[in-house]
Amino acid sequence: MGAALLDVAVSPLFIWSTFTETLAAELAVAEPSLSVVFAVGLALFTTGVLLGGRLADAVAPRVLAVVTAAGVVAGLMLCAVASSVPVLLIGFGVVLGLTTGVGYGTAVRVAGTVDDPGGPAGAGGHGRRGRAVALVVSAYAAGAVILAPIAAWLLAAAGRAGTFLVLAGLLGLALLGSAALLPGAGAAATATDPTATGGGTSDSTARATRGVPSDPGVAAAVPRRAVLALWVLFSLGSLPALVAFAHAGAFAGDPALVVAAVALLNAGNVLGRLAAGPLADIAGYPATLHGTAFLLLAALIALVPQDVPALALSALFALGAQYGALSVLTPVATADTVPAARFGTSYGMVFSGWGVAGLAGPVAAAALVTQAGQQVLIAALAGVAVLAWGATVWVTRDRRVPAS
Repeated sequence: MGAALLDVAVSPLFIWSTFTETLAAELAVAEPSLSVVFAVGLALFTTGVLLGGRLADAVAPRVLAVVTAAGVVAGLMLCAVASSVPVLLIGFGVVLGLTTGVGYGTAVRVAGTVDDPGGPAGAGGHGRRGRAVALVVSAYAAGAVILAPIAAWLLAAAGRAGTFLVLAGLLGLALLGSAALLPGAGAAATATDPTATGGGTSDSTARATRGVPSDPGVAAAVPRRAVLALWVLFSLGSLPALVAFAHAGAFAGDPALVVAAVALLNAGNVLGRLAAGPLADIAGYPATLHGTAFLLLAALIALVPQDVPALALSALFALGAQYGALSVLTPVATADTVPAARFGTSYGMVFSGWGVAGLAGPVAAAALVTQAGQQVLIAALAGVAVLAWGATVWVTRDRRVPAS
C-alpha cells in the first residue's frame, strides 16, 4: 500500500495539459512554446527512474520516499511562483520530473521484489508479484485521472499559484504517508537478514528455489543480454500507444472524437494494468506477454480501415489495454530474470527504452504523417508491433539468463 500511495502522489507530470492554458496566459507566451517544459520533464522522469532504481537497490524505500516528497513540494512551489518559462522549466521539468521518476522507480522496485526474501514481503510473498506490480503501476495511472479534475477545479477557484501550493501540500502529505508505510531497511540489509522483513527462509535457499545464483558475486551482476531484450521489448511494445496518446484525434479518424479517443485510451490503460498482474500470476508472464503482443498487432490492423469510428475507438481501447498490460509485465519479467539485489538498477535501464519511445515516437510519427499520410504511419506501427512480438519471443526464451 505504501508503494501504491507513492505512485499516486508522483503522477502530476502527466496532467501537464491541465495547466498549459492558464500558464500561457499568465506568462504571456504561446501554448506550443510550453511544450519544452513537458519534454524536459519526460526526459528527467526517465532519468529519475534510472537513478531511483539504482538507489533503491541500496537505500531504504522510506528514505527515498521522503526525498521524493521534498523534491515534489519544491518543484510545485517553484511552479507557483514562476514568472518565466525558464523558472517553470526548472520547477516542473527538472525538479518535479526527476524526483517523480525517483519515486516511481522506488515504488516499482518495492512491488517487483515482493516475492523475494530480500524484498519488502520476505519469502512469504510467493505468487503475488504480478498483483503487487499491477496495483502499484495502476495507482500511477489512476493518480493522473484523480489529480486532473482536482487541478482543473483548483485553477478556477484559487488561480495558478494557489493550485500549485495546494497540490504541493496534498502530495507532500501523501508522500510522507507513503514513507511511513514503506520498509525502513535497505535492500542490502533485508537480503542479508530476511527476518528483518518478516520472512523466515534463508536467502540462499530462496534463491536456489527461484533459480537465481546464490553466490553474492554472481547475484550482484546484471544479465546484460536479458536486460537488452527487455529494453527492446518495452521500447517497441510501448511506442504505438505513446504515438496514439499524442495523436488521438488522427487515429480516431475524426478530430471531433478526440475526447472519446483519449478517454478510451486511458480507460484501456488502467484496465490493462489491473488485469495483467493477476493473469501473469495465474498463467505466467510469458503467455500473458504473447497475448499482449497479439493484442497490439490486432489493434493496429483494426485501425487500417478508414471512416469506421466505432472500430477505430475499439482499437484505441485495445491499444491502451496493451500498453497498460505491458507496463505491468515488463517489471514482472525483469524481476524473474535478474537477481533481486539488482532489480532496481536493471529495471531503470529497461525503463529508459520507454523514455526513448516516448520522446522519439510522437515526433517521428508527426513527420511520417506529414510526408506520407496516416495509413503509412499505421502500417509502420504494425511493423513495429511485429518486431515487438519478436522481442517477446526473445525475452520469454531467455528467462533467467545467467549473469554475464
